[in-house]
Amino acid sequence: MKRLPVVRTLLSFEAVAEYSSFSSAAASIGMTHGAISHQMRTLEEWLGQPVFERHSGGVRLTRNGERLRQACKHAFSILEQECQQIRSDAATQALTIACSTTFLAQWLLPRIEGFAQEHPDLLLHFQTRTTVDALLAGKVDVLILSGHSSSPVEGADVTRLVTDRIGPVCSPSWPTPPTGLEQIRDVPLLHATSRLNAWSEWIDAVGLKLDLPGGTVFESLSLSIEAAKGGLGFAIAPEFLVRHEILNGTLIAPLGFSAVDRGTWIYTRSEEGQRSKSASFVDWLLGAGLELAPASR
Repeated sequence: MKRLPVVRTLLSFEAVAEYSSFSSAAASIGMTHGAISHQMRTLEEWLGQPVFERHSGGVRLTRNGERLRQACKHAFSILEQECQQIRSDAATQALTIACSTTFLAQWLLPRIEGFAQEHPDLLLHFQTRTTVDALLAGKVDVLILSGHSSSPVEGADVTRLVTDRIGPVCSPSWPTPPTGLEQIRDVPLLHATSRLNAWSEWIDAVGLKLDLPGGTVFESLSLSIEAAKGGLGFAIAPEFLVRHEILNGTLIAPLGFSAVDRGTWIYTRSEEGQRSKSASFVDWLLGAGLELAPASR
């Protein structure tokens, strides 16, 4: 660290520069005239030249004294701003949550109000950059991913949120919903680029031996779900992501749902401070995970 005068002395100097008087400056910061006069002499000795011109009415700054005053004003202003920002950050912590667009739109956003009301001092940020690298780099605090399995990740804690059960869904106004598994080959299929093999997963899960035709492809699962609600065909979706729509009657699942080797996982960084920061949200997610369990039939 570069050598500087004692910070307390610089604060006293700033007060003297403001009041142009040792006595007035001393009174403003709770010091005696003798103590502040001693500090100014020490400062001038340290600098090797005077910063004040003494006269009968008080003191005035020399040219170098004015330079020092401007430097102190700038430095203390930066210190004050940064200290206030640190205090503000401590009072209102931010938590960045990353997940797929579909999980965010279909499940998280419709439910997050309850968590936000319980934690009014926690500022929530959402993004769809769903990579473990972003988590480990500190750009994300909680990462929610869907996949077939979760391999251990150095520096991260991984917890299963739910095991997927998937099935075909369509609009309740569909003229003749299939009543048997093999009838699925006769309806228009909707696909999502994020899960292009989802229909194959479902076929394997229910034990079918057939080749399904192609169909319309959407950029995200949420778009394919919306298309199914609009009557364009059948989307293949996890039960927990469409349960609300099924309960309110905007979607039906005529063939039910089947378990597949896929789950949704919660990733957080392993550092002690990070765990405490994200713990309340993870606990809330896991509690909400009870809702994600298969519905009784």
